[in-house]
Amino acid sequence: MTTKLGIITTGQSPRDEYVSFHRNALAALGLDVEVTEQACLDGLTRAEIALHEIAPEDGLGIGCYVHNTASDDRRMGAGWEEIFVAQDWYLERAQAAIDAHVAAGVEIILMCCAEMYPEGALSSPVPLLLPYQLIFDLVRRQAEARGHLKLALLLPTEWHIGQDRATWKSQPWMEKVEPHFGIGIATGEALDQLAPQGPYDLALIWGYGDGLAPHDPETLLVDISAWLGCPVVTPNVLNVFNARMLVAPAWPERVHVRG
Repeated sequence: MTTKLGIITTGQSPRDEYVSFHRNALAALGLDVEVTEQACLDGLTRAEIALHEIAPEDGLGIGCYVHNTASDDRRMGAGWEEIFVAQDWYLERAQAAIDAHVAAGVEIILMCCAEMYPEGALSSPVPLLLPYQLIFDLVRRQAEARGHLKLALLLPTEWHIGQDRATWKSQPWMEKVEPHFGIGIATGEALDQLAPQGPYDLALIWGYGDGLAPHDPETLLVDISAWLGCPVVTPNVLNVFNARMLVAPAWPERVHVRG
């Protein structure tokens, strides 16, 4: 039986690497899925989108890849550029994407964005996975169990470092977390900044899909783990594992007892 799974990307489509990643990763976990994409900024001209672009000092923002006719993007290649738009406007578009997925009959929706959203900002009658919640839960449980967690946070760009620092002070349990930030994942600059402050208990990629884009290094995540000497968790992998648990049929655990 094929499961209808919807993904939501922050910018414009197509994000073929996201569609194939979620389909193939879930297939590896024994689930046959049909993946459809809703992109929050589809249907808008570049000029219409520009009306909602913001600078860091202007407020909370969301990173988006959109189509352009200018220079090539370092990660996505020709015809793409990364911009930042106002979070409140983006959330309206994201809710519309959720509604479109639900109307199309998907059984579960995965948000392809690691940013923290205001509580209750998005709603869905089918399971909706927000990576920041999954990440928070993982880190909180480990911090509470250990009493202290030294965390390496790798950010794609410096654009909203202030926003990210605020995120990682936003919850009471974060008093047990010692966050260290490195900026520039694909370029390796984040590792250069973080390595001297190690060792770490855990590293997090604080951006969705780093390692999946067409021009990302093939061994990006393996290299980060080796360099920092700790496990590396990505929001996309958390999405996939949690999605598998929330979709029928149940994973056939018994087959792994044999042999």
